[in-house]
Amino acid sequence: MLERLRNLYQARGDLSGLIIDEAPDLPSSSTYSARFGSLGRAYELVGFTPDRDFRFVEINRLLRSLQPEIIAETIEQITRIGGCTEQDPRSQLLTINNEFTVALCIARCRETAAGSLRWQIRFDTSLSPDVIVALRMDRGNRAVQDYYILPRIDLPGPQVRLGEHNGLALDSFLFGSLDQLYEMAARTQLGDL
Repeated sequence: MLERLRNLYQARGDLSGLIIDEAPDLPSSSTYSARFGSLGRAYELVGFTPDRDFRFVEINRLLRSLQPEIIAETIEQITRIGGCTEQDPRSQLLTINNEFTVALCIARCRETAAGSLRWQIRFDTSLSPDVIVALRMDRGNRAVQDYYILPRIDLPGPQVRLGEHNGLALDSFLFGSLDQLYEMAARTQLGDL
């Protein structure tokens, strides 16, 4: 597969999904993507460097793959402390103890030209979750750096832009773990009244 892709690159001087798909003797671009993990990786293996930087595609794919793991871990932790969680299969919105709803959002880290880090939290306002948990990724977008546990009532709009430091109005909702969310979900036995 790689040899045929390399030959196409040498003949055309360029590669794209469309060029690959139109080549009669090559597998489809989606086959290359599936076989090598991404089209970008296949390009790399044949020595082609696209004009555009496609690293964001790889990062987005990684972040999308993390979402189900993070949701499952959150549900497991809430169950472990005696709470119950229902997940809407379409929206991924969590209903905790039939009392409040939570939306988990992964905030990708972007570096500015000056080297500052920025995150943008976007959420679907039509879901109207009571709490938005924003997981800020680290500089390399490989691991969660920290968490914003934000009550919907305190949000300025459908998206929030964050820097490394955001002032007390936002940073008072910044946590190093999800323990605060788990405390909100914990059940307490009441004694005899």
